[in-house]
Amino acid sequence: MRAHQACAIESAALHNQNFQVFVLFACRTYLEKPAHIIDALLSYKNIKFRELNIGTYILDTPITDWLKLNDFYRSSFLMHHLSDLLRLLTLYRYGGIYLDMDVMLLRTFEDLHLNYACSMGNQSISNSILGLEPKGFGHQLAEWLLQDFRKNLVRDSFDSTEHKFLLRVLQEVCSTRNVTLMVRDPKRCKGFRVFNVSEFYEVPLKQSELLLDQNLASEMLERIKNSRIIHIWNRFSAKWPLKTDSKSAYMQLAAKHCPKVFKAAGDFFS
Repeated sequence: MRAHQACAIESAALHNQNFQVFVLFACRTYLEKPAHIIDALLSYKNIKFRELNIGTYILDTPITDWLKLNDFYRSSFLMHHLSDLLRLLTLYRYGGIYLDMDVMLLRTFEDLHLNYACSMGNQSISNSILGLEPKGFGHQLAEWLLQDFRKNLVRDSFDSTEHKFLLRVLQEVCSTRNVTLMVRDPKRCKGFRVFNVSEFYEVPLKQSELLLDQNLASEMLERIKNSRIIHIWNRFSAKWPLKTDSKSAYMQLAAKHCPKVFKAAGDFFS
């Protein structure tokens, strides 16, 4: 597990101490190293690691029969598509909040009522943060999302699922293709809330590396002061490892919002 992934987990646990933070994985080697990072996470009572069996996990869901045909597992982008599938299956089974592992929480989510996502501009809604109730409308929405995933998956296309299944379903639910209208009027979406982009994605994908620029640290910290998260979209991969003594906005935020992982990382944050 990389330090920035562990930071996502710790920041979720740190800011939501009344929530249980479950980390699901399908391969036990995910937890083998580095031990000091894993130990830092396990010092939190509300962090739980769970290994799942995909063959069992798909049972008794609306798309079980389709998945048993094995066509899905021939995807040219299996890991990417599997990630999208597992988040939907988990929300269908249990409800709760799904978060990508390349985010860092800056504030609590405990004050938010479930059934929400966030826009990424005028024409897109992200699935990297998705909160659904375990019953009622949230559960119904999870079923519709699974059905859309099954219907529209293109096994040889990387982006056939990316953001699109949530957008398609919400366009039907909200009776509009206009994301701005969804943001402005939750009532038209039957209570499902689409947050404004600034709430979660104040720093967009193309600007995320600005969080590493020490000369822009004050500017970036001011810019995200009202945001609930920062999202790096794994854009820093070419720049890992980062020196922990950097005064960049990202490293200052890591020291504050995932302090145990930051300390365990030592001189370099990967």
